[in-house]
Amino acid sequence: MKKVVSILLLPALILCLTSCGKEENTGAVTSLNFSDAVSFERIQTLNGQRVTIIGYMATISPISGKFMYLMNMPYQSCPFCLPNTTQLSNTMAVYAPDGKAFQYTDQAIQITGTMVVEDMVDEFGYTYNYRIADASYEVVDLSAISEEYALWQAIATDGIVNELSAMFDYLHFLCQWTEYTSSYVDENGATVTFNLYAGDVLHYLEDDGPYGYADKYAAGYFPGLISRIRAISPDGLEDLVAIVEAAQKQADIALADLNSGAYTYDEATDKFTLNNNDTLYNQFYEVYYRFSDWLARWEL
Repeated sequence: MKKVVSILLLPALILCLTSCGKEENTGAVTSLNFSDAVSFERIQTLNGQRVTIIGYMATISPISGKFMYLMNMPYQSCPFCLPNTTQLSNTMAVYAPDGKAFQYTDQAIQITGTMVVEDMVDEFGYTYNYRIADASYEVVDLSAISEEYALWQAIATDGIVNELSAMFDYLHFLCQWTEYTSSYVDENGATVTFNLYAGDVLHYLEDDGPYGYADKYAAGYFPGLISRIRAISPDGLEDLVAIVEAAQKQADIALADLNSGAYTYDEATDKFTLNNNDTLYNQFYEVYYRFSDWLARWEL
């Protein structure tokens, strides 16, 4: 059976600089870390309460400054998403009071605002079911840098987490390609949407354009990721290396099914079904959740 995916925000990678993940309530303000967002039930208990959290502004935050995406790492261009969705992850949406705006900074900041629990789709099309509203921020002094912080900063600066997010998007495609669609514009100017055939999948795997996976389909892709991780730390990130190795193994299984024709066709719906669909689905998320657990290892 397929797992029901209930995670709306994945655990975030932030450093154990102060309270090491322990919740504190100073006065009427509750201190949070990103891993609290794993449990929506936990967030619901804070509806209407004042909260504070430390993170970084994503550079995609709107120019108007009326809201920002607060992320666990600096120098990120956009919020990470669950594969093939527009749900925020490793990210919290933070809104300024009406009539005010945030000024962008690339420094660590501490946000204080009111937790608001309600479904929302913002102007970028991202969906989330809570946000921090009526917020203000102050820059956090990180002048005392520890060895752990230096490693975390190196991970953030390298951008490897963005690449791993793209890796999981590729892996999701391999494991669930029958659930994807493509489209074209016919001679009348109408957009025609269709389910993918196996030949379409091969086209995407060999396409080196912005929507193709040729770079990830290449033989050296996964070994290259492992080399890049070990260049950051020769032996300090072996748990992350193991996740990439597991992803490569799952990719090989999905590709073997594709190449052997392990799928069936329903002429009535013009749609293919993977013979091992549930297994591939569950195995994908098993590896993906290992990655989210790795991110949650670091707490503020």
